[in-house]
Amino acid sequence: MARVKMTKIKLDSVYWYKQNGKKKFAYRYKFYDKFGKPREKSKQGFDSIEKAERALIELKANVLDGNESFVENDNITVQQLHELYIQSTRATWKPTSERNHCFVMENYILPNIGQYKAKNINNIIIQNEVFNELIEKEFKTGSLMSIYQRLNAVFSFAVKNELLPRKKFTTPNLKSAKESVKRHAFSIEEMEFILETLRTKYKITHYTTVALLFLTGMRIGELRALTWSDIDFNESVIHINKTKDRYGARNPKTTNSYREFPMNNSIIQLLTNYKEWHDDKMKSYSFRNPDNHVFVNYAGNPIGENFLIRILNLLCEREGLPYFTPHYLRHTFVTIQLLNNVPVTTVATLIGDTPDTVHKVYAHSLPKNERDASLKMDELINLESFDL
Repeated sequence: MARVKMTKIKLDSVYWYKQNGKKKFAYRYKFYDKFGKPREKSKQGFDSIEKAERALIELKANVLDGNESFVENDNITVQQLHELYIQSTRATWKPTSERNHCFVMENYILPNIGQYKAKNINNIIIQNEVFNELIEKEFKTGSLMSIYQRLNAVFSFAVKNELLPRKKFTTPNLKSAKESVKRHAFSIEEMEFILETLRTKYKITHYTTVALLFLTGMRIGELRALTWSDIDFNESVIHINKTKDRYGARNPKTTNSYREFPMNNSIIQLLTNYKEWHDDKMKSYSFRNPDNHVFVNYAGNPIGENFLIRILNLLCEREGLPYFTPHYLRHTFVTIQLLNNVPVTTVATLIGDTPDTVHKVYAHSLPKNERDASLKMDELINLESFDL
């Protein structure tokens, strides 16, 4: 391809040329970087002298301010920026954190804007190219905000490390998105109905897993990772020291997650009965469970990631219950503990979290307790009728 013939104009470093019979403008700016190395930066395609001059002034300002990195990374794409972000943060992440981040970026963001120049990304682009499409696919607000936070983290990293002068976008408009399903807590009566239904109509693993999540506030990944060596019947404790996801077992994400949960009589009886069934099943299928996981299905394999979700969906459909996930049971455990005046620090220790998170995320109010709180005022004060 023939090189475009540039003609210098009176303005320093600005040129004009012909493209498809139309007059266009460009700049070619030579400078020395902070190491004294000669550099040149050029850009063409401007429709007017003023636009070329304005872009050149911005370039010169960056050079004079010592921001050569802005100049060097002028053409970096979102894909390339993301790769730099991963390389720089990988050492501080747990494996699952990196996998979750990359899954979001590679499925929802990079296919749409990965080839855009990072410096050009603004509110219009992320709204039209990313979030409007996800809203049409009925992504809920919570999921959309999680996706945005991943993108925002990459660009905040770029600004902090002077790969970009600034970030040109803010939170997307999610007004037309569906509201996230708000987690709530079950009452004791509701839990009794759920557990009795599972005990009488479903299988022992279904009943035992749901009951144990309710009685301990354990995370589903922690429950799936349990092995029989973690269950100490002599000391009446459950050692919670790992979690399990689709990629296998791993260490917990935080140090708070390492804990010993004291087993009460209900938990001991629950696990004792289940172990009797488990040991009988493993006479035929022990080769399918070499790590001796506690919870297995009727084929002798450790339960999978979606094992409980499928059962709970079926339970809700058959019994006319509102939709809920295994994580609701953690919310229920925390709420019941707090409503019975167990100190928040104790609750946080039991579930492997922080008191602040317990207050902000897991604490719920049950309608019965709200009514009781209102009726309590009758005991505290006696109001006379207003004389008309």
